[in-house]
Amino acid sequence: MAILENDSTIVDAILTDEGRRRLSEGIFEIAKFSLHDDEIVYSKAQQASADSKFQTTPIFEATTDNVKALKYKLLTLTPDASTTSGEYTHLNVTRLVTQKGTQNGTPQATGNNAGYYVIISTEATYNDHYQGASSVDVPSGFLPGYSKIEISRKEDTAIKVDHGINDDGADSPLTYEEELPIELEETQFRVKLDHRLGRLATPDGGELKPIFIDDDYIATYMITTGMGDFTEVISKSSQAGSPILGARGPRLKLYVFAAPNINTSSDGVWDALGRDITSFFTNGTTTAKAIDAAMIVEGETTNVNITIPLRFVKNA
Repeated sequence: MAILENDSTIVDAILTDEGRRRLSEGIFEIAKFSLHDDEIVYSKAQQASADSKFQTTPIFEATTDNVKALKYKLLTLTPDASTTSGEYTHLNVTRLVTQKGTQNGTPQATGNNAGYYVIISTEATYNDHYQGASSVDVPSGFLPGYSKIEISRKEDTAIKVDHGINDDGADSPLTYEEELPIELEETQFRVKLDHRLGRLATPDGGELKPIFIDDDYIATYMITTGMGDFTEVISKSSQAGSPILGARGPRLKLYVFAAPNINTSSDGVWDALGRDITSFFTNGTTTAKAIDAAMIVEGETTNVNITIPLRFVKNA
């Protein structure tokens, strides 16, 4: 990593993994580009004088790591004056839907697993703890990821993501009863996940194929609102139906299951990428092997994005 000088204008172009692949095949052609503000700390704008805003912000050298770079895309919006008084006062945010009841969400785990969705990665692990006479209830946030059929069988095993205007109507006319404007509505989502660890199931129990896998084993999936039960329209009858307070776009539903690399009795990948956690389970084999990962969701229209922590586990 390097830090570039900020006293001159520098264009530092580095090809991504996909760009290098296309260049090697002779099909590389720049058709579009986007600008991002990943490195800008906007609180500095409020602290500094108008003449020195951002001038002391370090600019990092470009990176090919598609998980870390280019997450916050700059937008040019031309809103409909008839619905928003000619300008937007808010932009989209993205939220996990974790509340049951009116939101119909899937809670995350608690305790030592707080903030994670825990993916139970082998059937033997699931049966040891949650089947039979000495079984216990499956904890909140623990998902039956040992099977793409099981993970897609129930509504409450989907990881759900909402996006929209997070305002209760006090400062924005785009309330929960209103339609999210088309130019703020996400109809295509990119989902990125380590292909060695997890895969995405289709709502009918099949497997969704990624559009490509880079040389860091990160698979990218493209999901659109036309792909069956991956998305749903949120009811406008209640503000409490979503963690988004104002106008909402389509809800995204993701079914994550363990890849064959880790859905196995072998410990090779588990020992290479994970760790043992003692007293993880409350019954049966109490020590677990665990691998932490992140699933990234990005919108194609406004580039709303969220990073979702995952913890793959099996019996040690």
